[in-house]
Amino acid sequence: MYCVIQKVTNKKPNQYGHYKELTVSSTSFGIAGQPLKTKYSYRYSDERFERPIKDAYKICIHKSYRENGKVKKKQWVICTMGYYDIVANTSWAGDYLLQKKLDAKLDQIGITETELWDMVYLKLDPIIEQVKKEFELTEEYKTKAKHDEIINKYLSDKQEFEKEYGSDTYDYCYDIYGTLRNKAYLEEVKFQKTVREEYQKRSYERNYQSNYNSYNFGGYSVSNGSNYTDDEKGMLKKIYREASKKFHPDVTKDDGTMMKFLTKLKEQWGI
Repeated sequence: MYCVIQKVTNKKPNQYGHYKELTVSSTSFGIAGQPLKTKYSYRYSDERFERPIKDAYKICIHKSYRENGKVKKKQWVICTMGYYDIVANTSWAGDYLLQKKLDAKLDQIGITETELWDMVYLKLDPIIEQVKKEFELTEEYKTKAKHDEIINKYLSDKQEFEKEYGSDTYDYCYDIYGTLRNKAYLEEVKFQKTVREEYQKRSYERNYQSNYNSYNFGGYSVSNGSNYTDDEKGMLKKIYREASKKFHPDVTKDDGTMMKFLTKLKEQWGI
């Protein structure tokens, strides 16, 4: 019993070549009374690479046996894999027939599924290696590899950025190529991070001070003054001034919630 793989020709070419271009896309939306927000994403172009090779590989199992002193042969067609099926890294021979049909063939042949694929891939592996080497020389392969590299870098950069500045922020600042698209929003994201950190720091200090004051230290008084140095207070004043310009009700046209919060921070900072 042995496997035979015969090269055949498909009638129609494969129409699903990789896309030729990876482009930036964007969606803008907003809430009444507030500026539009633009979120950047990506899309593939409609134009695909042509796939002219029509080669396919017909996989069969042959069995020789004697009957009444004569040698006879039986043949079972397992499946047929196209050239471009092979170059797809996720593809394997078992994808091209239903399990029910495969089980019926295994029963007829009298072997297990493991034995079948061991025989098949002994012959198929060299073909796969050769086909992939050929395909890696094509412009389609090189373009797809470049697109995959861009997308993987984008996903990595986005993960690192949002780990620091919060979820759903990167795509409003940068596009898939890492080009800064909205500098103002980036500055706002960074400022919001500073505000959050400062708020958390002051909350920790207030809780610590409250717990500290709850103890009796033999009549010694505990100071509730600001812990910031003069240089730090100077930096906080700059932060407050810039934020006030950006979140003043005359600019944001809202109810002044953000400005009230900034004023509260100013008091907590002692500036």
